[in-house]
Amino acid sequence: MNTAEKPYFNKLGPAVSYGGSAKKNAVDAATELHQCLAMARPACVIFFCCVDYDRAQLSDTLAELFGDVPVLGCTTAGEISPLGLPPGSITGFCLSAEHFVVETALLQNLATFSERGAYDTVKEMMQRMENRALAPMAYNSFALSLLDGMSIREELVLSALNEALTGIPLVGGSAGDNLHFRDTHVYYDKQFFSNAAVIILINTTCPFSVLSGHHLVADGEKMVVTKADPAKRIAHELNAEPAALEYCRVMGISLDELNSVSYALHPLSVQVGENSFARSIQQVNDDLSLTFFCAIDTGIVLTKMRDGGLVAEFEDRMEDVVAEIGEPQLVIGYDCIHRRMEAEGKGVYEELSALYQRYKVVGFNTYGEHCDAMHVNHTFTGVVIGEADAFTA
Repeated sequence: MNTAEKPYFNKLGPAVSYGGSAKKNAVDAATELHQCLAMARPACVIFFCCVDYDRAQLSDTLAELFGDVPVLGCTTAGEISPLGLPPGSITGFCLSAEHFVVETALLQNLATFSERGAYDTVKEMMQRMENRALAPMAYNSFALSLLDGMSIREELVLSALNEALTGIPLVGGSAGDNLHFRDTHVYYDKQFFSNAAVIILINTTCPFSVLSGHHLVADGEKMVVTKADPAKRIAHELNAEPAALEYCRVMGISLDELNSVSYALHPLSVQVGENSFARSIQQVNDDLSLTFFCAIDTGIVLTKMRDGGLVAEFEDRMEDVVAEIGEPQLVIGYDCIHRRMEAEGKGVYEELSALYQRYKVVGFNTYGEHCDAMHVNHTFTGVVIGEADAFTA
């Protein structure tokens, strides 16, 4: 049996277990995942899977194996696992009821999303959590979000959720489908859903730290979005020129070079105060407009960015977190698909993979990263969970 066929896992005390499978058959993969994650008192299981799995088989097998344990998840544009960055796999983690209390909710039909409904849903989750919390809610809780990555509703949903959470950090990612852009799903209550969002509220006795950032540095030249369709995230014109042509001019590439790799290697950002937030291009359209993964609108100024050291920047951030809360039991990671493609294109893929293994990152490559009310791109966003604190239940 070669390494890719073996189940992989690492159990780190009673608080967290994680693992997964690189098997291609959905039943076999779910079975290996269960073997890796099984613990005496699970609070919940969260998984991330390749879109190529037979979803019906995967769903049925997970439901059978995990029974009444809440299982949440989504499809991906790539998985981050204890083996690093293996393609075509399933990975996940289990949180112990000894150290975590979990409340979950599903927001369906995002096309007719109600901000008031989402607000009320989160408030109800928080009220239920108050009665079960293991530690004070305000300082010992965080929320995770998983959204259909083709819904084009992230900004609206995240704004409503963030308002309802009143200071509790929100971290998450938009589900992917290996850059097919047609088939993204979230998983809740033993079935897959499209056009939906999963919200997970977690209270814990473990120390944790939220991190969100990118490695990009401004490279000077700017472009103004002079014509856009915000509802569809399409920029028709940049600097009053067809968007694709102007993007190519600024980046020094030809039109026939435009593809997902070139977008990853030639990033853009918007400046908000002293902070820059990446805006990734999803695809070029027949009319030479550009569709983005994140919000775009007329008047937005886009800045050309360059690589400031993808691997080094992540390592520096993790060293700061370790100094704050100690070595992680687990890092729940939401990593933009363009970072993975950039790592491949620049020859640092194996180095990044090894770094994620070192820091116990389990997560997925997204169509957008969530941090509080922000929906961003080309960013690593996550929650670092440290060893269980002294005031365990």
